[in-house]
Parts: sequence; C-alpha cells; structure tokens
Amino acid sequence: MADLTLAAVQLASLSTHRDLEARKSENLARVEGYIDAIAGLNPTVELVAFPELCIPGADPVNFAALAESIPGPLTERICDKARRAGVWLVPGTLLELGRNGKIYNTAILVSPDGEIEMKYRKVCVPYPLEPSSPGEGFPVFEIPGKGKIGMMICSDGHWPEVARSLALNGAELILKPTLQPHWIGGARNHDDIAVTRAVENQLYLVSVNQPTPVGMGRTLAVDPEGRTIETLGESEAFTVLRISFDEVRRVREHGSFGMFCFLKMLREFSEAGLPLEEIYRQGVANAPVFSTLHSPSPRTPDQIRRPDNAAASVAGNPVPEGIPM
Repeated sequence: MADLTLAAVQLASLSTHRDLEARKSENLARVEGYIDAIAGLNPTVELVAFPELCIPGADPVNFAALAESIPGPLTERICDKARRAGVWLVPGTLLELGRNGKIYNTAILVSPDGEIEMKYRKVCVPYPLEPSSPGEGFPVFEIPGKGKIGMMICSDGHWPEVARSLALNGAELILKPTLQPHWIGGARNHDDIAVTRAVENQLYLVSVNQPTPVGMGRTLAVDPEGRTIETLGESEAFTVLRISFDEVRRVREHGSFGMFCFLKMLREFSEAGLPLEEIYRQGVANAPVFSTLHSPSPRTPDQIRRPDNAAASVAGNPVPEGIPM
C-alpha cells in the first residue's frame, strides 16, 4: 500500500522580537521542538507540515527585511533538522529573497536526507494584504514509494486554476500552508474551499493553518471524495493523518461516489471538442466579464476604496502599472 503518515502542526508565529533574526530563530526553535516531540511520540510519522509564515511571522512591514535566499542560513538549519529527525519536512513558508531582488512567499519540501527537493512560490498573492511577488509554475514531486505531492499557499486556494494545474501535473496530495484568521470569511472561506478543491481534482488536500491569536486554526484534511477526515480546533495542536495514495488512484480510475471519473471525463470532453478551454484560448484578460468591472483591484492598502470615497471616478484611481514586483 502506498500510504504516507503525515503530521499537520497548527503552530502560531508568536515571537515579536525586535531583532528580526532573533524572531526567526525563536519561531524556528518552536518548530524544531514540535518535530522532536512528534518523532518521540509517533515514530511512524514520515512527513511533518507547518503553517504559512510560522517561522518569519506575519509582518508585512518587514517582509523585505525578513527575507533571505533559499538555500541560505535559515534553510541550512531547517535541512539539518529534517536530516537529524529523518522526516520529510514542509516548514510552513519562508520569505525568499530571489536573485532578481524580488521577495517571494515560498514553501519548500525537504527530504529526510536534508535536501530541498521542491520549491514553490505563491502565485496568487492576496493584495493588498501581502506585498510579496507572485511566483511561476506548479511543481510536483514524487516521494519514492508513496505518491506525488504539490503545494499551494493560503490564498492560492481561491483560484481553481492553481489546484487544477497541480492535479494535471500529477499531484495526488496538495499540502497547503495557510495563515487565515476568522475575519477573512471564517470557516466558509476555508473549509468549503478545501473540500471543493479536493473533490474537483480527486485528491487529498491538507490545509495547515496558524491557530489563534494569529490565525483561526481549523487545520483540516479532506479526502478525494470530499470527506473531511480531520479538523483541529482554534488552539495550538497537531494531528497525525494517514494519506492513501491508492485511494486517489482508485477514485480517479473508477470514479468519485462510485461513478464520476472527473479527471478522465475532463480529458474526454476536451478531446471531443467541448469549449471548456475556450476562455483560456482567447486570453483570460479578454473575457467579457471584465467589461463590466471598472475599478482596479487594490494592490496596496492606500488604494482600498472605502465607503466615503466609493463614488470616486476611475480616473481618480488609475490602474497600477502591473502587479508590484
């Protein structure tokens, strides 16, 4: 059986140390402590996953100052911990300083040998809350003898194209480091989206969120037919899950709910000439819906149109020249 035992750790980035390097070190020490505790309590765990930004912390003001290269000193310490613990590790997300000078919100998959096997930069950045740059590509990595893993990060889940791209690239499990508080739509904006992405792509989705007071918790795991197989509460905690890649293959081959082979049907619809991809062929930016939308989405907090200036003309709120990079 191609099963993977996964620990999802609902951990908050609590350090507010003024020294940013000390802040990262304090948060990383808590990550390392959980890895040791989990390895000691349940030696069957093969992969440990943490929430978005649980090491650098949620601090938009200091995004650039908190960023560093990958690989770099921080990832060296992370890789060493994975090697010593003998586990696959997704340490939440890190703020990466790219060679081009841009800042990315980046998730990495580290092997038990201490090697960075996959790196994913968040593509669908939630402006105006986050000042990072969008990444490119939807990589998938096959854990030997197990199955294929992809990653998306928090707001990526609101764009079906991200999960679908990962599924079409072969992902059978999507790990989703998340930092979502109650005030952003609550459970309906977290749980329901996770279930939908899992069902429509016939895969496991595990969303690992920060608990209160930073996030809202509710770390959850959903199976390929949309069953929630685990949900945590609001406080700091971890849970251990058994991911069956054979179940993904069964559902994809024989159908969800014993009948609907969604992914195979997608291919067959496309081969039959159904216009599923028509809007993408003409270019998303040329879709008719955009002729009805007249103001740009805010890229920075100062561009948010509040009720007292909602009637401002479009000319007074010009479209920014591209996404900030």
